[in-house]
Parts: sequence; C-alpha cells; structure tokens
Amino acid sequence: MRTRILLPIAISLFALSGQAAVFLDEHFDSYADQTAFQTAWPINGTASTVLNSSQSVSPNQSVEGLTTATRNAFSIGEVGFLNASSDVVIFRFSFYDSAGSAGAYRQYAELDDTAAPSGSGQLFAMGLNNNIASTFYMARILGGDGGAGVSAFFKLDGAGAPTRTTGWHTLEADIGDTSVNYYVDGILSKTVDISGLTDRSLDTVKVGSNLSATQVAYFDDIHVERSSVPEPTVAGLGLLAGAIMALRGPRQSR
Repeated sequence: MRTRILLPIAISLFALSGQAAVFLDEHFDSYADQTAFQTAWPINGTASTVLNSSQSVSPNQSVEGLTTATRNAFSIGEVGFLNASSDVVIFRFSFYDSAGSAGAYRQYAELDDTAAPSGSGQLFAMGLNNNIASTFYMARILGGDGGAGVSAFFKLDGAGAPTRTTGWHTLEADIGDTSVNYYVDGILSKTVDISGLTDRSLDTVKVGSNLSATQVAYFDDIHVERSSVPEPTVAGLGLLAGAIMALRGPRQSR
C-alpha cells in the first residue's frame, strides 16, 4: 500500500516542476450559432466551416469542413521562438474522418506563423491531403521534408502507426527546436528533423483546407500549449530522495 501511495507522489515532484502556457483550448461548445463562431473564428479564404452538432467529441458541437473550399482562423498570440530551448509546442486536435476507406481528401488544420515578429507563413498541418495515396493520416511542414519532398504532405506511417478508420481520431504535433514528434491516437507515428529550418514564432490556428474536397471532415478540441520541463531543483531532488527512502522502509538488523 505504501508503494502505491508514495510512488505517484515522487513522480509528481518532477511533473509539478514543469510549466505550460496554454494558448488555445477550443471545444466549440460556447458558440450560440454560426455568427458567434465566425466572430471568434473569421473566414480565412473563400467561405466558412460550419458549426455542427451532429458530430462532436466534447459535449455537443464541432466544426465541419465542407466539400467546397472552407477555412477559418483564430489568432492565439505569439507562442515564441524555440532556438536553443528544450520547450515543446504542442498542437493537438480531434479529427473526424468521415470516409476512412475512401481515398485521401483535402481536409486538415494547421498551426501557422502569420504575423510579426516574423510572419513567414511557416506552418505545421495535420489531417489528409490528396497529393499522396495512403491509408495513414498525414502532416506537412513548410520547408521540411517528412519523406514526400520539401513542403509536401507526408504519411504518418512510422512503426505501429494507426491506419485510417471512419470516426474520431486525435492528431498531435509536438514541435521542438530540432524535431517534431507526431502522434496519432496517442501513438508515436513519425519523427521529422527540422534542425535546418529557421525558427519561427507561431501565432495562428487555421481549421479547414480552403480547398475543395471529396469528403467532409469535422474538427474539435483544438489545443495549443508551450510546455517546459526544467531540470529538477535541489529541493525537488531532496524530496524525491526522501520518498525513495520511505518506499524502501526501515532497514532490518541482521
């Protein structure tokens, strides 16, 4: 019993030492109607994605990317540069694949750099695109090559990566200074080297491709944060040592 109680406490000493700044935690449930949604998420391109209650992960609403060109954007503020930092920018959302056995279609969301201090247009996209045929979900890095050519969409097809199925899936990019780890449904599905790219301060989330598509898709639970896990402090190490000693219990005399 003592082990069950103290071990999580010891582990939490390190977890609590980390810091996270949340830039977006969007579930689309607070919008009364399409007008309210578009006020917060203005159209970015031809037309708007649609607030929808037929599919959702969090309680009752998501947004639908239509077969016509639709896209909306939300400014999250400057996430900041990652040069020589151990911080990670986490970009995660729920993606409803409406036709998991169909050919890949153009529906995705992205985290971009659109404004000063750089405004280079850098982007990290995840979802699906029809430039490649694949049973896997996909990603894109502007200026980066995930195996399909520079700036092209590539397969998230690492060892053990889930293949496409109809329904909700969680897509996540953990963006560091030199690499990006991609997760599909919590499973590491590809790591891409970005050490050769110029660091940018990301600032905008876009949902929908602004391109025509052969199938609709839904987006929900969009989350962006910058996380830091610093080295443990001396005090933290002392507390951890004490917890370990407690786990061992009193020494037995011989």
